[in-house]
Amino acid sequence: MKIYTKVFLVLLVLLIYSCNNDDNGVSEADRAEALLGQWEYEAIGSNIAVDINGDGTVNDDFYNTNEIRQCLKDNLTFFNDRGPGEKDVFTINENGLSCGDVPAFQNVESDTYELINNEIIRFDTRSDWTIIEFTQNRLVVEEEDFLDDRNVIVTYVFRRS
Repeated sequence: MKIYTKVFLVLLVLLIYSCNNDDNGVSEADRAEALLGQWEYEAIGSNIAVDINGDGTVNDDFYNTNEIRQCLKDNLTFFNDRGPGEKDVFTINENGLSCGDVPAFQNVESDTYELINNEIIRFDTRSDWTIIEFTQNRLVVEEEDFLDDRNVIVTYVFRRS
């Protein structure tokens, strides 16, 4: 009987240590702080298949198809804190693959934002993002958009980089 108890305890310890706390969800109270930093695209898709690049093929997966140019999928997204009483800063930066309009490693887009009720990222000039999932290393947001003459919901999946 003692052997079963020891095996059980060893398995229990292994199970506890094998759990990865990095994938735990971020509490709503900690979202503003956890959002800060550098993020990269992991996936981009929509709820309806559309043809946004004009090639005659519709897709709902923009990341793993040619709907969006590779140089755009390579961009990095940054959320930065400006301090008390000011809106925070959102930027999209060309990474190593420049699309030609902006040199590599320069800002493509800049905006300010605020986190509303810990679930909506409200920008000054771009559409709101609704937070669907938020862990230490993964952020999933949805945005309402109008693509290919249709109302769609675009889902962006980011991973912390």
